[in-house]
Amino acid sequence: MSDGQGAFAIRAISLADLGQVPTGFARDRRFFREFAAPEPEPIMVPVEEEPEPHDPIAEAWADGYAKGLGEAQEAAAQLIAEQEAARQKIEFALGKLDVAMQTELQDRLRETVIALCEAAIAPAALDPDALTRRVEIAAAMLSRAEDQRVIRLHQEDLALIAARLPEDWHFEPDASLERGALRVEGATGGVEDGPEQWRRAINEALRQC
Repeated sequence: MSDGQGAFAIRAISLADLGQVPTGFARDRRFFREFAAPEPEPIMVPVEEEPEPHDPIAEAWADGYAKGLGEAQEAAAQLIAEQEAARQKIEFALGKLDVAMQTELQDRLRETVIALCEAAIAPAALDPDALTRRVEIAAAMLSRAEDQRVIRLHQEDLALIAARLPEDWHFEPDASLERGALRVEGATGGVEDGPEQWRRAINEALRQC
């Protein structure tokens, strides 16, 4: 057998042997990724940071900045405290001023009302008909069995209304009483009425307002 025939025989045998191999092709993992083996996860290796070089200028600047900031904050806090104290003093002074002004205004209003009432009191106190009615009412407040009942009036008022009152009533002029005032006295007590009592009632009413 020549060399060419030997090579051919070897090749023929190789193809025959291939025919005995199970059918099918092997998968190339490059084209079928789902069958490819998973790639290993990367391993994280900690990297140690190199210490920063010592910088005395930077440290001195940082210390100075921190110190200056602290002093500025302290000064600001002190300034705020002083401003708050000044504000409280002003508010307190204004509060006292408001109270004083309110009191003064109340006094002026009271005086105005009293003056207006006084202007109305005088004619009412000297009106003969009104004075007669007041005397009758005051006398009726004491028992009629009070034989010692005494009706006191200013002498001018007594002369003005004596003829209008019963003759059996006992009257006495009293110069200590102002015009329009009257006092009825008895063994069990007395009754007073007049401008002075009206003023007291007005003042009391104004104080309660």
